[in-house]
Amino acid sequence: MAQGAAVRRTFKFQLRPTVRQAAAFTAMLNSHRALYNAALQERRDAYRHPSRTTVRYGGQSAQLKEIRGVGHVKVNQHRPVLGTVKTISVKREGCRWYVVLSCDDVPAAPLPVTGAVVGVDLEVASLATTSDGRHIGNPRYLAAVADRLARAQRRLARKKRGSARRRKAVARVAALHGTVRRQRLDLAHKTALGLVREHDLIAVEALRVGNMTRRAAPRPDPDRPGAFLPNGQAAETGLNTSILGARWGVFLCVACEYTAHADVNAAVNILRAGLARQATQAA
Repeated sequence: MAQGAAVRRTFKFQLRPTVRQAAAFTAMLNSHRALYNAALQERRDAYRHPSRTTVRYGGQSAQLKEIRGVGHVKVNQHRPVLGTVKTISVKREGCRWYVVLSCDDVPAAPLPVTGAVVGVDLEVASLATTSDGRHIGNPRYLAAVADRLARAQRRLARKKRGSARRRKAVARVAALHGTVRRQRLDLAHKTALGLVREHDLIAVEALRVGNMTRRAAPRPDPDRPGAFLPNGQAAETGLNTSILGARWGVFLCVACEYTAHADVNAAVNILRAGLARQATQAA
């Protein structure tokens, strides 16, 4: 990126609303949700109408309510806002409220050239392994709160639907899940930022890790409703489950007897493929 270039960037800060302000935000959120569903139904009805009337965003957005009457809300502003603020959004994640600022003309700060390249092998048992032999561990944040989460879910199951105690139990379960989510995002962002700062080129594999861990989908039998065809689902599911606890060993080439850590060897191959692709695109 050229020196002096400008980019669009989003800044997200946690809000610290009072009880009254949080209630006002919640009421606005519910109102906007109802308006969104009504606007979606309006578009469906207009499309099905014989006249095929066109409903556009400009007309529907005028029905949205502005955020007024809330007053000054405390913000945990942990970094300065740069550029020109174009849009302001308020969102809720669990019991927490955030303000999201979308800014244009944010000055870009290119990183210094390092001349280093790296391949990254994304994994399941650990987070990743690099071609230079670095292993990035997976702290297993969900396992750390598994007992507390199980107790919170059992308490939730015993609460009467629609009661205030159930709402508190729901908030407790959501808070635990939110903690795990933020921990995972923090680790991923810090790891990615470190790799970007230290290398000029990063080669990664287009791998969907989720497909390696979820239960295999059954194959319905079209001739017998409710029945399924054999597709090796149990074997594939067992393999995916074993991947979660796997600790890959040593790669051995049977031709030349070369040995290396299996994950490091995979990262080296990914880097080699990435460099070859870059050379092809540059040619």
